[in-house]
Parts: sequence; structure tokens; C-alpha cells
Amino acid sequence: MRADKLQDSDVFFRTISDSEDDIPNLESSDDEVEIKKTASLKKSKNKKKNSSSKDAEEDVHVDLNPDFQFSLEGFELSNNFDGWDFKGDEKEANALPKDVDLDGIIKRKGGLIKVAGTDADEDQIENGESEDELAMDGFGMGAAEGNGPEEDSDDDGVESDDPEQNSLEESSEDDENATKEDEDSPEAIADYYAPEEESQEATKAVHTSFNSLGLSRPVLKGLGALGYVKPSPIQSATIPIALLGKDIIAGAVTGSGKTAAYMIPIIERLLYKPAQVASTRVIVLAPTRELAIQVSDVGNKLGRFVNGLSFGLAVGGLNLRQQEQILRSRPDIVIATPGRLIDHIRNSASFSVESVEVLVIDEADRMLEEGFQDELNEIMSLIPSKRQTLLFSATMNAKIKQLISLSLKKPVKIMIDPPKQAAAKLTQEFVRIRKREELKPSLLFHLIKKLDGQARKRMVVFVSRKEMAHKLRIILGLLGMKVAELHGSLTQDQRLKSVSDFKSLHVPVLICTDLASRGLDIPKIEVVINYDMPKSYEIYLHRVGRTARAGREGRSVSFVGEKAQERSIVKSAIKSVEENRKSGSAVGRTVDWSRVEEINKIVESKEEVIAEIIEEEKEEKDILRAEMELRKGENLLKHKTEIQSRPRRTWFQSEAEKKNSRVLQALSNSKKDVNSKKRKRMEASEDRSRSYKKTQYDRATDQQRTYKKQKAKRELKKKKKGMR
Repeated sequence: MRADKLQDSDVFFRTISDSEDDIPNLESSDDEVEIKKTASLKKSKNKKKNSSSKDAEEDVHVDLNPDFQFSLEGFELSNNFDGWDFKGDEKEANALPKDVDLDGIIKRKGGLIKVAGTDADEDQIENGESEDELAMDGFGMGAAEGNGPEEDSDDDGVESDDPEQNSLEESSEDDENATKEDEDSPEAIADYYAPEEESQEATKAVHTSFNSLGLSRPVLKGLGALGYVKPSPIQSATIPIALLGKDIIAGAVTGSGKTAAYMIPIIERLLYKPAQVASTRVIVLAPTRELAIQVSDVGNKLGRFVNGLSFGLAVGGLNLRQQEQILRSRPDIVIATPGRLIDHIRNSASFSVESVEVLVIDEADRMLEEGFQDELNEIMSLIPSKRQTLLFSATMNAKIKQLISLSLKKPVKIMIDPPKQAAAKLTQEFVRIRKREELKPSLLFHLIKKLDGQARKRMVVFVSRKEMAHKLRIILGLLGMKVAELHGSLTQDQRLKSVSDFKSLHVPVLICTDLASRGLDIPKIEVVINYDMPKSYEIYLHRVGRTARAGREGRSVSFVGEKAQERSIVKSAIKSVEENRKSGSAVGRTVDWSRVEEINKIVESKEEVIAEIIEEEKEEKDILRAEMELRKGENLLKHKTEIQSRPRRTWFQSEAEKKNSRVLQALSNSKKDVNSKKRKRMEASEDRSRSYKKTQYDRATDQQRTYKKQKAKRELKKKKKGMR
């Protein structure tokens, strides 16, 4: 029917039907839904044929091509995202390599051939774990059962009466003052948060199964398919409150199942969304790309039996056009890093956040402290203020003045377990380095061999700088040990490959910066090694929290130097264990330094080879970069008109504003690094204004100073006249 023939009676608006026959069956299979859709279409077509005129039929054939087929070639729209098995963007068949093969260079230089007598054999690696068990290890289930693998007994003399252990407990009073911060007043807490009774009732709630939480059958079916029937404490406390639509600030120890704690009520809420309206209703923000990918994996596995539930991923490092294609369909849940989310909101067509009902910020304290403030403020201004906000973290210690910008409405504060406490089955070991800093690479190799000679355990090594992570990978490779690295200088494909190889035990050792210290549920990590000590005890807890998860046993080994800051962290760890006997143990570890020195001689003999590998890698990177620039130039010449016609991508800050923001952030961080006394002196020195009223003496002094200046000017004029 033509538009000019429409009458008022022909114009209609789609509304929610009152008929029970139109209510969607949430448990029907995809085939049943398709059959119903087909039958409905046939029924409507028959009605149209009986009621339409011959002229209308001719108009339809003129306007529409019955042979037209919409092509989706080149786009991947599947929602079957499989977490850590995600390999990045689809690669072309004849695509040129984008990254340097470092392992290949090390092999050409004689590495990865068991030079120092490693016993690991890739053919003997056991890979018997199921994918679901690996992917969902972060649920925190089975904590009470303690069904993890037992630790080997070769402790290499873990417990020691060496006086070095006692000296590790020493720390000055200034270090304690440096860690103290001004706490929120009780009046401010009572005014900002929901009544404490709500928090107490939530934490006291005990649910023996997910059935008692009143969840729908599709969600319970997803949980049952993963083998989980009993919620963890953080899930028991937060899910009922989240289902009521209240704002939540939640904290719990690492590995307790925080991701599922907010994803389960979100999926439950989306079961009752309008069936015919496509819009993004939930946004989950994560500080790192890897954590965002992991959250997407958890959500897809939980919602696999919910019809029509869609997820979108918006993170840096992956193909921008493919992300735009997915976001154009307005998925129900978008998991994103802050910067890329703002980019898509401003520059991606058809993507809108006007219908957002729930905002989740994972690792919230890190997001509020580590340079995300400008991005968060921009996101808060773009999404609706009438929404539910959920904040989750392992050490949720953000102050009220930081939370005000998030527009929370009387949030319920839920803290499960002490926030400054290690896992119950974690053995914390400390090695005093003294003045042996140059032996640390050899000590690392010796320790890895001692703890896992067969390369069957997953170990994470934390370093402070990405340059050191890269160099350690080369050193250990030359000693015959295959390791992977994870830090910000890698491409997204390299980062995902490192995590995937580590998950599958193809590479048993992962050397990383604090990029992986928070949130990542890499499964069954048995040992965490702090090659470089972190800057604070909170970061230390995040690092060692990668092991001893879900009720399993774990071990951490830390290389402790002579800095007061490092010794203070050790003291805090020992004090925590003494105050709570259920939080594992903290002991000193003896080391065979003669054996470490022998390994160090091998390392020193390979200094020239290490330099050659670094130089060859740099040359190959330069070649790849030149090839990329060449292809870029060819594309500009070939598709010049198309490229110039694209709208330029915009950002909410100019370059000058971004620079000023970074400077202000650096100044604020420098103040946080000093103790309270020094910070007060700095603030006092910055304020040069006079804070008191001038006295008579002050006025007389100023008059004398002014009189002397005027007298000097008069004498100078007289001299100039005399010279003339």
C-alpha cells in the first residue's frame, strides 16, 4: 500500500499485547522459536493476500527485488565466545606476519634446548582438565570442599630459624605513617551509604543452593551445566540485593566469584526485557582488555540457555570495524574498557547508551585511582542517571569523595572476609636478597626448577617493568626454559596468545607486570613469584591472590630487598597471619646460593648472545614496521576517496587537556607516595599567602622598605641629570 493511500485508521503503533499467547516461552528451544516465527509469517502473508488489491501486489514487486540476499561475508556475528580461546580478529589466508617470532630467534641462537638441565618435556604434559572447569575457576565454588591438588613436599627447607627471617619483620614508624590515610568520618559514612542493617542482613544470609535465590530456570540450567549448585558467600549476599535494583559496593577476597555475583542478577533481569526492542541495557567496565574478555566468557557461559541474549565486546587492540558491526545491533550487555567505550559512543553509528539500566565497574578501586577518572566522568555524563550501579573489587577501599562522581544512590556496602588478608590455604615464602640483586635471574631459574622440574605447574612471575619481563624471557629461553610474557608493550594478539598458551600448559611460566595482578581468573595457578616486590601491601594481596583460589592450596615466593617499603610489606603479611591463623602461613625460605652462582656464570657467559637477540628482534620489528607503512601507503593510494570520505573520529578531550590531566594525576600520585607529615609540609609550602592580619611592626617595616625604594629612585635621577 502506497504512503499516499494511508489513512488515519491504517496507522498503528506496536504495543505490548495483553494476550497470554504472545508471552515468549523462555525455555523453548531455538528450533521451536523458529517454527513459531515461520508459522506466524505464513499466517500474516495469507491475510495480506486475501485483503490486498491487485495494484498493491504490483507495487510490491516493483519496489522489492525477490532475488536479493543480504551478505554477511567478512563479519563474525556469533555469540559463542569461548573466553581465553579467543584468538583475536579473523586472519586472512595470506596475511603477512605482524609480530616478531622471538622464540624462533632464541632457537637460532642455541636456546630452548635444555642447556641448564631442565627436566620439562612437552610430550609429558598432562592436559586432562575440562574447558568449563578451566574457564569458570573464578566462580569461587567448592571453597569448603578443598578439592584442589595437593602440594608436593619438596619444600627445600621452607621453615627456617635463620635470624634473617626475624629481620624481615622490622619496619620503621615512618613507613607505617606512610600507609595511613585519612578515613571517612562515621557521620559521612552514615549519610552516604544505606543503613548498616541492610549490609548485616545480606552478609548473614546463607543459601545452600542457587534454587533458594529464586532464579529463573534458564539461569539455573546454565549454572547446572557448569556443575555449580551452591553460591559463594559474596554471591549469596549480593544477588538478592542486586535483584531488588539497589546500588551495591562489594568487596571480597580474590577467587570468591565476584564476576558471577553481578552477572547472574543482570541476566535474570534481562529475561524480562521487551522482546522486540533492541537496545543496550547493561554496561560492564573493566580496567584491562584481558579482564573484559574474561567477563564476556563468564556471561556467555551463564546465559547460554537464555533465548535472544546478546553480548558485545569493546576493547582496544582488536578490529575496530568488527566491533562496530556487533555494537550496531545494540547487544543487551556490552563489556568494555573505558577508552574504547567512549570512542564507540562518539564515533560508531547506531550505537547508543540512552537505554542503559545497569552499570557495573569491575576492579572499581583501581578504576578510581589509576588514571581513569576523566574517562569515568565522561561516561557518567553520557549514560542515564536513573540506573543501578554495582561496584566490585577485591580490596574495595575507595573513599567517599572518589565515589561521589559515580552518582550512587544510598549504596549497600557488602564486605565479605577481611579485605587485607591472604587466602586461607596460601603459603607465603620470602627470600632475602641482601646485596645479590645481580643473581635474581639465576635465582628465578633455580627456584622454578626446584618447584616444578617437570613443567606441570602453572607459575606466574611478577616484575615491576616490562623491559625486565622481556629480558627474563630471553634469559630463561637461553637456559632451555620456555616462558611467555604479558605486559602493555605487546599487541593484543600477543597478549591473548600468551594467556591461551599458559592456560593450556603449553607454556607453564608466565612473566608479567601488574597488568595480570587483578581480576584475571587464570585457572589453577599453583605458584606466584614476586621477582620485584610491589609498591604496596594491597597490590601484594592482588598478586598472591592469583593462587590458592576456590579452596585450593597455593604458594607465593617473594624476593625481598633492603628497601624499607619492601620490608614493610613482609611485616604486614606476617602480622596478618599472626592475627588470623586461618590465613595460611608466612615463612622464610633458604636458598642454595652456591648453585645459584653456578647458574649465574652460565647467564654471564651469554651476555653477548642476549644483546644479539635483542638487536635482531629490533631489526625485524623495523622491517615489519616498514612493510606496514608501505601497505598503508598503498591503501591510501588505492582507496583514497573512500578513506577521505569517512568521518574523522573525535575524542572528548583535546591534546592540551589530556596533557594537563596527566600532569595533575602525576602531582596527586607524588603526594600519595610520601607519608602524612611530608605531605602536610608540601601542602603548607604551596600556600604562600599570608594567613594572619598585619601588625603595627609589619606596617612600619613595609613603609621603611617603600621609602628606601623611592629614595633610591630619586638619587638615580639626580645622577643622570648631573651626567648630562
